[in-house]
Amino acid sequence: MKILKVNSKTPEKELIKRAAEILKIGGVVVYPTETLYGLGANVFDINAVQRIFEIKGRDLTKPSSIAFRDLEQARKFLEFTPAAEKLAKKFLPGPLTIILNSKIEFDEFLGGNKVSVRIPDHPVAQTLLKEIKFPITATSANLSGGKDPVEVKDVVEQIGDKVDLILDSGKCKYGKPSTVVDATSDEIKIIREGVIIKTELYA
Repeated sequence: MKILKVNSKTPEKELIKRAAEILKIGGVVVYPTETLYGLGANVFDINAVQRIFEIKGRDLTKPSSIAFRDLEQARKFLEFTPAAEKLAKKFLPGPLTIILNSKIEFDEFLGGNKVSVRIPDHPVAQTLLKEIKFPITATSANLSGGKDPVEVKDVVEQIGDKVDLILDSGKCKYGKPSTVVDATSDEIKIIREGVIIKTELYA
């Protein structure tokens, strides 16, 4: 496991490329988001995705969310309802996870035909996702049920010896999870209230 210090506002391209290369060969990278540190693997590499669950000790029946580069990329794979489009325009990129029906069958570890979409609003995560051509897992970089990974020391204490690379850009802006909503129909259902509160969603 290696830790690379990365500038949180202007990420060094050579460091991001090193992380991208690891992801391309099926490795696991810890990356910062505006909410918490995430555990990233190529969503189309089933062995890498399975490794994410092993690292976390996560229940196999609890699918990981997926981080996309932008809305354009997400729309290629997912069916955006009018409600989802409205939320996306208002909050994404940002601390919102939207559950949507998928146009393709993702692995069961990712939800199959109903997946959780994340478009992180963090320069490091954004730069990394632009460097690679595929979406990555967006589950938090901690043991399942463990302390929220707000900074790298939280990651190292829990799973540091199990990952290939950690991109360290200091404390996460919000330090708590994203809000999760189900927008597969016209009625938005809040699954988890996080950074974005209920009144903001319905405003």
